[in-house]
Amino acid sequence: MTIKLAFISQTRLSKLLNTVRRQEHWSVEFELHEFIAEQNQSKLLALDDRRDIEVIIAGGGNALMIEAMELHTPLVKIQVSGFDVMQALWRAKRLASTAVFINYNQPIEQLQHYSSLFNINVEQYIYHSVAEVVDLVDRVVQRPNCIIIGASHVCDIAESMHAKSVFIYSQDAIHQALISAQQLALSLRFAREKREKLEAILRSVEDGIIYIDAQMKVEEFNPKAESILAIDAQQVLKKPVSTVLPNFALDQVLRSEKSEYNQLLKIGDTQVLSNRIAVFNQGKLIGAVASFQDVKTIRKAEQSLRLDTRSKGLVAKFSLQNMLGENLGFKKLLTRAAQFAKSDASVLIQGETGTGKELIAQGIHLASNRASGPFVAVNCASIPEPLLESMLFGYEEGAFTGAHKTGKSGLFELANKGTLFLDEIGELPFSLQGRLLRALQEKEIMRLGSDTVLKVDIRVITATNRNLTQMISSNAFKEDLFYRINVLNLSVPALRERIEDVVLLINHFFKLKNTSEQSYRQIIEQTTPLLLNHQWPGNIRELENIVERLAIMLKANMPESDIVQELQQSLGVTVRVQQTSADNFKSAIASQEHYQLQAILKNCNNNKTLAAKKLGISRSTLWRKLQTES
Repeated sequence: MTIKLAFISQTRLSKLLNTVRRQEHWSVEFELHEFIAEQNQSKLLALDDRRDIEVIIAGGGNALMIEAMELHTPLVKIQVSGFDVMQALWRAKRLASTAVFINYNQPIEQLQHYSSLFNINVEQYIYHSVAEVVDLVDRVVQRPNCIIIGASHVCDIAESMHAKSVFIYSQDAIHQALISAQQLALSLRFAREKREKLEAILRSVEDGIIYIDAQMKVEEFNPKAESILAIDAQQVLKKPVSTVLPNFALDQVLRSEKSEYNQLLKIGDTQVLSNRIAVFNQGKLIGAVASFQDVKTIRKAEQSLRLDTRSKGLVAKFSLQNMLGENLGFKKLLTRAAQFAKSDASVLIQGETGTGKELIAQGIHLASNRASGPFVAVNCASIPEPLLESMLFGYEEGAFTGAHKTGKSGLFELANKGTLFLDEIGELPFSLQGRLLRALQEKEIMRLGSDTVLKVDIRVITATNRNLTQMISSNAFKEDLFYRINVLNLSVPALRERIEDVVLLINHFFKLKNTSEQSYRQIIEQTTPLLLNHQWPGNIRELENIVERLAIMLKANMPESDIVQELQQSLGVTVRVQQTSADNFKSAIASQEHYQLQAILKNCNNNKTLAAKKLGISRSTLWRKLQTES
């Protein structure tokens, strides 16, 4: 946008301005106003109200009058230089023996020094209002061999009275004024843009900002500070900080020249977390700034961060209520897990591979008061030892070769306000067990490459399929760590110990695979004895894999006899299945089936409807099987 200047002038000065403008290209827009400021103050006020006028240029009495009005628009005065005075005297000497300067309000300093240089008498008259000019000019006119030197208005009156006069301003004076006005406009634009950027920043930040100068007066008080402290900025700006905001102790920061960070302050009824920093310019203390946040806002931000961790997948999905099982031992396990969820104590879950230890951990998390927080799981056996430490505790920039430039949060930090699940804890390297123990005891960690201690609020659940007591005896596991993680203990039964849940789980997994009940019911009826008799070394994970395999074969429309034979081979059963008759297969394993049917009936209090439902067969099929056994 082009710079726009307002030039307050009169005829002679306007002509000189136009001459200067024609001599070179100016990247500014001029707006010329010819009037006497003393007589047109309303016009000046109107100019001052306009946003497009960036600088006003004026000379002589006009400049002094505008200056006295203290307008908002900056003023550049056309200065009379020593060269201008000498040039005016040189011209006056050729026309008269006495030169009389007529100036508004202020005399020209050291004017008599020029008299001897040009061998001419020099006098000076001062006027304080336009009305006085005519009388002063008339006094000069009455004297012989005198010439008047002055600005436009003085010279115009002299000319009207047929008196000789010399215009005091030169082209150089005009040129210099234009250059100064242009530079001032540019610097004001830069300062305004800088100020607008600063104000935009102060408006947009979520921190309250207070700045005091070296005299301890409040210079900045942003809208967020107004909002947090419920104080209007006008009540504190330009006032001593010790009077209007004594609890911030910013004056103490100025006196001590020491910054303070993460300080909890009570301002009225509001608690804030504040940083107070001394500000230096080229080694000189020039002020202090305080940035602060309402503690309530920080807590809300923590909640948002927890929601962010949910978006990253750091969440638990399985609740205790969703876990299937009719086995009495498994039901007792779920009851204990629900009770343990009410506590923040560490839990150790023990059980064979594939028994669902992580699902139990997720269920405990979702039943606890940390359910809205993150659930962070890590398998200690799946991560190489050199990486495990940085994954658990995080690292700072440059902590090791290949470290991320901005550092990285560890799993302890990600689990803050939630649960950290350490699976396969028995595989944790002995060298890391001591550091883990300290983190659990102190509830604080330190990133690799950092000297800052971070507080963490987490609940730790661990799991293992190993005998940690034996590992302690062989010095493979720290005894102190064992006692720290084994405050509460759960033992998950193997699938072979809850055989009555096998068919229930098979039905569940088939439904998860979107397999129609009609397609798999007959397969289950034919293979139930085989499934119930299997020892399930891989537990539920093995069962789920087998169901997935069966579902794929069913969708491929494989013959039932082939599916039964495939299942038999998968389970390592050596009984030969004749493809032509499933009845032959059932006959071969009838003795195995008898025990399982009786066990399920006993568990169901001899309720045949409930037993058939658990077996995934119809009541009539169950009745037929029982009749056959009889």
